[in-house]
Amino acid sequence: MSSRYQQLDLSACFAARPQMPEQILPGLIRGTVGAIFGAGAVGKTTLALELGCYRAGGPDWLGLGPCRPGRVIIFAAEDPAAVLRGRLYDMGQRMSADERELVTEHLHVVPIISGMPRDFLDNGKTTDAMRRAADGFDLAMIDTISRFHGGEENERRDAALVMRQMERIAETGPSVVFLGHINKAAALNGQSDQQQAARGSSVWVDESRWVAFMAACTPAEAKNFGIPQESMKNFVRFGLSKANYCAPQLDIWLRRDAGGVLLKEQLRKVKQQMKRQPTGRITDMGGDDDNF
Repeated sequence: MSSRYQQLDLSACFAARPQMPEQILPGLIRGTVGAIFGAGAVGKTTLALELGCYRAGGPDWLGLGPCRPGRVIIFAAEDPAAVLRGRLYDMGQRMSADERELVTEHLHVVPIISGMPRDFLDNGKTTDAMRRAADGFDLAMIDTISRFHGGEENERRDAALVMRQMERIAETGPSVVFLGHINKAAALNGQSDQQQAARGSSVWVDESRWVAFMAACTPAEAKNFGIPQESMKNFVRFGLSKANYCAPQLDIWLRRDAGGVLLKEQLRKVKQQMKRQPTGRITDMGGDDDNF
């Protein structure tokens, strides 16, 4: 590590526009740290696996658009290995033989068990181990951040130290995306898509360059899109609440299919009933059917 600060060559900056770093995921550029926040059991691990498959050359179930196959490593500390294998099996059933071959080659899923380095506050041991494991990869995902440090997530100093360690991993080349939970108030009030919904210190969001959310379908949204109440739990909204390096993106609706696989769903607003006013005029109470 250099002990001297390096300044930019301003004459070179003024002479030509530099090429922007590669986008590893839409809006997430190489060498930066991002986050995905959502409530417990909303499907964050499944989403991470699907993003890993997509970036590794597998199917684009989320409708993110074409990309070149890249190398992805997922450090998974949330679920046992058997559960991860089951989820990957269900995803594999939806892939072509060529897609399975690319995913097998490019995606590495590492179940984290006792004895493996998994505390970013252990004086660099975990960071060094992850830097070695992620060397040569395009994307490294951490599921979930609360299982990779022994600090206090509400304490700004602890959160900042953990962020510095993930930035050290990103310096080796990959983008780093960590998964995190939202706070109870946001979950109860239907505010999962807000930046301030993230549980713990504001550092987690402030210092991430890319922040995505997963939000469960609310009763109001179900009514708006004509989703039966008993099916609400199968619909999830995915989008970006913060993106420093791209234009605003439209949210994506996902439907939970067999095996929990999340698939993009095109929802259309339901026409509202016409309401007759006392004057005899008829007013359309929001009856458009635009795409969400």
